[in-house]
Amino acid sequence: MKGFGFTRKKFLTLTDKGRHKHLIDWLSGIYQTLAAGRTGTGAFLDFAREYKTICIWMGLAAAEAPVESGVPHRLAYVSDAVHRHRTLLGLAPRDYDLLDRVVTGDREQPLMQRPAMDYQVALDGLRSLFNVGSIYRTCEAAGVDHIILGNCLGKESPQVRKTAMGAQDNITEEHTKDLAGCLETKKARGYHIIAVETISGSSACHDYPWPEKAVIVMGNEEYGISPHVLAAADHAVHIPMFGKKNSLNVANALAAVLYQAVFTRMG
Repeated sequence: MKGFGFTRKKFLTLTDKGRHKHLIDWLSGIYQTLAAGRTGTGAFLDFAREYKTICIWMGLAAAEAPVESGVPHRLAYVSDAVHRHRTLLGLAPRDYDLLDRVVTGDREQPLMQRPAMDYQVALDGLRSLFNVGSIYRTCEAAGVDHIILGNCLGKESPQVRKTAMGAQDNITEEHTKDLAGCLETKKARGYHIIAVETISGSSACHDYPWPEKAVIVMGNEEYGISPHVLAAADHAVHIPMFGKKNSLNVANALAAVLYQAVFTRMG
């Protein structure tokens, strides 16, 4: 196992923030070594004693090393230590900081042929840019390459790009401050306007005869689809709920509805 690499004198010259950051980096490396199964009991106990000494340097109490043998107990010990130092730095604990990011290449060619459908997605005043980014990713995965943004930001936002994880590059955007008017224009071009909303007369998404050409409209996370935008819809669909809550996160809801449409069109 990799030693800490600092003498007490050198370590204590660092700022408090610097000490925690170096500890997090060191502990994360220890975690990866453990996860790879490259550490015996003796080496782990040597590490635990070294870590306890460093905590004493900082005036911190260190948790005792697990008496149980086995990688899971040791991983939990190191993970708890990393989360502790992140918390002391004022950072939220995140499990994925412990392992190297797994990068997989995008497919050059889709493995499945797209169903016969021409779909777009319209967003009515969404507030969470992370939801918007997730919607970009879902649309790209489902073969939808056009999103209409009604009074909400798109891929110009760093938060959207972060959650979309590159999917935004395969999506065209249409910004509008008059979503209802935009939908009327789409309707004149042969698109069915389908609102995802729990209103009287809406159809369960799995019972709806999804057409070949449509715009699926998603509303604000708290208030739903605006009344004037809803008035432009040809029909409304909803996701059946079997629990006590009557709604899903907007990005999750779109995923359920959009893939229902895709599978229906696939026959």
